[in-house]
Order: sequence, then structure tokens, then C-alpha cells
Amino acid sequence: MNGQKRRLWIKVLKETPLHVRRRASAYLESIKQTSTNEWVIQGGSGVQYYIRITGDKVTCTCPYYILEKGYCKHICAVAASELVKVDVLPWLKKLEKL
Repeated sequence: MNGQKRRLWIKVLKETPLHVRRRASAYLESIKQTSTNEWVIQGGSGVQYYIRITGDKVTCTCPYYILEKGYCKHICAVAASELVKVDVLPWLKKLEKL
């Protein structure tokens, strides 16, 4: 992940209200990355939502985002997942070698 994406994910989490970020944890296990800048999440009702990065903008196909209420729980789930990959997993791998 490049620095621009990392800053974007941090921005997403900083700008999203706590009650939305809390709901994101329910979707962490259902995230599937389909390309460098696209992910799909299985919603609670079986609907798939697509999260995409285009330039410096991240979007989702869910109703919450489409109705312009701000970043949604799906975007937050992807943001958290991507930041863990870059900030936490390298340290865990080093600890496993000890």
C-alpha cells in the first residue's frame, strides 16, 4: 500500500462518526479484495456492496453512502482491514520468528 492510500484510509476513519465505525467490525471477515482498488463485502441481507478507490476518493454502492450520509460501515471495514495489513501484520510476523 502506498502512502496516499494509507492517508486516505486514515482520513476515512478520522472523519467517520464512532457509531458507524463500531458497526464496521461485523464486516471484517467478509471483505474480499477483487483488484488493487476494489473490494466487495457481503451485506447482512446477502447483498454485495462494492468499495472502490478512484483517485483520492473512496466510494461504496450501499444506500447509506449513496444517500450522501458520509462514509459507511463497509468503507470503514475496508479501511481498518487495509491499515492492519500494513501497520500490524509485519510486526506479528516478526514476533512469530522470535
